[in-house]
Amino acid sequence: MSDRADSSGRTGRLIDGCIDCVDQCGELLDGMPGEIFASCGNGNSSIGAHVRHIVDRYQCFFNGLGAGCIDYDDRKRGAGMETDARLAAGVLAKTRARFEALDPGICGAGISVRELVHYNGEPTVAASTLDRELMGLITHSIHHLAIIAMIARSASFSVPPNLGKAPSTIAAE
Repeated sequence: MSDRADSSGRTGRLIDGCIDCVDQCGELLDGMPGEIFASCGNGNSSIGAHVRHIVDRYQCFFNGLGAGCIDYDDRKRGAGMETDARLAAGVLAKTRARFEALDPGICGAGISVRELVHYNGEPTVAASTLDRELMGLITHSIHHLAIIAMIARSASFSVPPNLGKAPSTIAAE
């Protein structure tokens, strides 16, 4: 456990969970051929698109800290990171550093969250906490890591056995 833990250890686990997801993305990219990273294969999206999407959500979180409202629709959707694994690795390293520098003292704080939840309407704004948003980032990332693992395996690229597995699944095995 990190030294970021509060008295219950919750804050450290949440930050460490986000760092673990970033690390899983980075480890996967290490040695991955660019054509596998950028190819859509048999599906509609590439590994690069999923990595970019994970990072976009993290960036929305960090941008929202200063604004007092996390806007998950304010994503960059940068195509460069979807096709360039080295660029993605650099952004992942910066994202990891931001989590490492995150002040655990803010994690219990309340924050507003804004997101379009139905294509026909206005974005919804809801009250949340930074703890809850960190937990949401972890589960969202794991979901996309599972999709990334399927895409990589379909391209005959070897992936770590726990990539995209929920922590509860790993603990139960």
